[in-house]
Amino acid sequence: MADSDERELIARLRARDPQALGDVFVRLGSAMTTLASSMLRNRDEANDVVEDALLRIHAAAPGFRGERGLRTWTLRIVANLCRDRLRRRRFLAPVSEDADPFDQAGLSVDPIEEWDHSLDQSVVARELERAVTTLPTDQREVVVMRYRLGLSHAEIMETLGVPEGTVKSRLARAVAALRERIGGLES
Repeated sequence: MADSDERELIARLRARDPQALGDVFVRLGSAMTTLASSMLRNRDEANDVVEDALLRIHAAAPGFRGERGLRTWTLRIVANLCRDRLRRRRFLAPVSEDADPFDQAGLSVDPIEEWDHSLDQSVVARELERAVTTLPTDQREVVVMRYRLGLSHAEIMETLGVPEGTVKSRLARAVAALRERIGGLES
């Protein structure tokens, strides 16, 4: 169940309070942008999706019951818009080995101090991001939701509208593919 701040925000959205949409962006904009950037691999297109998602949220808010929470509902809208855009693409340009996936997606490296400093964190992170971009869309979105956005299996299940077993199997296949692609790196 949503906390009191979230319930109040949902009520304001339902009432079409213009400030409420801005509050949604302040609260969830980073997660929305991260998901869209990771799925689409294009920062400008991701920004367009976030904008479209906010318009959809505004339009659909009066009918939103809030049973699953604002974050889940919002990320589901973003994921669906990303999938629609990916389906509309006639072909995917091959990912250049020289392309910097962090710059393309508008992401940044923010290393954790406790990591082994002998590793070149930036190189490892770029190789992992490059590997994530090669995953099929259904696997890439669960990896992003789980490891970038920190969603639980249940939240991913609700966001994508698929059974928990499907979430777990997609995640397992994705992690196996990433381990194979990265090679000697340990998780």
